[in-house]
Amino acid sequence: MLRLNSRKAFTASTVTMKACIIICIIKHPAAMYKRIFLFLCFCLSFQLSAQKKELRDEFTHNLLKTFDVLHIADNPDKYLISKSPLSHFKGYRKIYSDTVTIFGDSYKLPYEVEEGKEYEVTRMILQSHTFLPFGLPFGSEGNSEKDYIASWLLLNTQLYLSNVIFPFEARDDKIVFPPMEKFTGKRFNRKSFPDIEKRIYGLMPATWFTDTLYVKKANSGKEPLDRDVWQKKHYLRMIFNKGKLVSTEVMANKTWIETLTWPRSGKEE
Repeated sequence: MLRLNSRKAFTASTVTMKACIIICIIKHPAAMYKRIFLFLCFCLSFQLSAQKKELRDEFTHNLLKTFDVLHIADNPDKYLISKSPLSHFKGYRKIYSDTVTIFGDSYKLPYEVEEGKEYEVTRMILQSHTFLPFGLPFGSEGNSEKDYIASWLLLNTQLYLSNVIFPFEARDDKIVFPPMEKFTGKRFNRKSFPDIEKRIYGLMPATWFTDTLYVKKANSGKEPLDRDVWQKKHYLRMIFNKGKLVSTEVMANKTWIETLTWPRSGKEE
């Protein structure tokens, strides 16, 4: 019954709109043609597309460009970072392979990314109120831009590469860490480890890194915050000089509402 009433209402409104158009043409035939044409185009585009309002934020949608994670000594939390400190090196995406295979789908990686252009193999931050694919909470992971995840540790103001993880397959240490050491020209120190509960292969000081990282506490997988709550949380601006943290600043995370438009499917009623 509701569907029938909706059709009647639409028919009535259509008749009314046609009557108004006819009257306008009679009174102002030359001046109104252009306006009527634009109005009809607007109505048609509304009927052929669907819209959804979504909360966007500065950190997630403008700054977050990597799947890498950061851990801080004496802190159990995981942090998302704006970019990989390995991005200092040309070709860091292709240390192990020039493709990424995710659940059978192969993605070709470019040798390098042009300045000012965004590139991501698969964006984990999708249009979801709370959860990402694979049941992950929104804000729990970054953007996958290569076939591995570099895990970083901040210990006594020094930034270290502490592990290399392949999220979609298991690889032997012998084919993971020697290529990374060769690529960076640095070695992992495996003789002394800090007494913290982190998965650490070794400690490679990131002395090549003189740059800024934007860092935000990842959303917890056990007791996740709602998407909009997590998005409004602040993030940190960390400035490094040769791998040493020299300053930290708390940044308010700007948010805004964005209207997303996509074609309606033929099955939508």
